[in-house]
Formats: sequence, C-alpha cells, structure tokens
Amino acid sequence: MNLVHLVELLLLVTILIVIGLPLFGKLPRNVLFAPIDPANEEFKHLLVRKEEVLLAIKDLEFDWKTDKVSANDYSEMKDKLEGEAMKILERLDHLEKEGKKRKKK
Repeated sequence: MNLVHLVELLLLVTILIVIGLPLFGKLPRNVLFAPIDPANEEFKHLLVRKEEVLLAIKDLEFDWKTDKVSANDYSEMKDKLEGEAMKILERLDHLEKEGKKRKKK
C-alpha cells in the first residue's frame, strides 16, 4: 500500500506543477503597484471634467428651453461654462502634445 500512496502523491504533485506553472509562472515579481504618471492622471481627470461641463451646458439649454432659467441667467451661466470648457480643451491639447513629445524620446 505504501508504494501506491507514493505513486499517487507523485502523480498529484506532477499534475499541480503542470497546471500551476502556466498560471502563476508569468506573474511579475516584486511589482505591487505601477508608478503613477501625474500628467496621465491630470489628462484623465480633465476628460471626465470635460464631459461634466458639456452635460451641464446641455442641461442648461434644456432648462432655458423649458423656461426654468431666465435669459440673463442663461447667457451668464452659458458663458461661464463655455469658458471653462475652452480652458479644459486647451489644457487637454497641451497635455496631449507633451505626451507625444515624451513618447518620441
């Protein structure tokens, strides 16, 4: 019986190694977190903020068409939101150009 148990144990260990190596052999060692690129994080944040501003403009136009906002308030708020959107787009363009320059190096 001891020889049978030994063969079973060897067979089990062999199967675990054959299955485990492809699954766990390619994991990176000692890399728990990737380094954070501040420019990339700012770019992502600005993309989200751009979408928020564009949705705010859309909501403002809807509110104006349904007479929830006066014409004066509408023009004032629209100018403010469009100004913010322009600043965001300019900053996104700048970050995109910097990113392309860094990739070329």
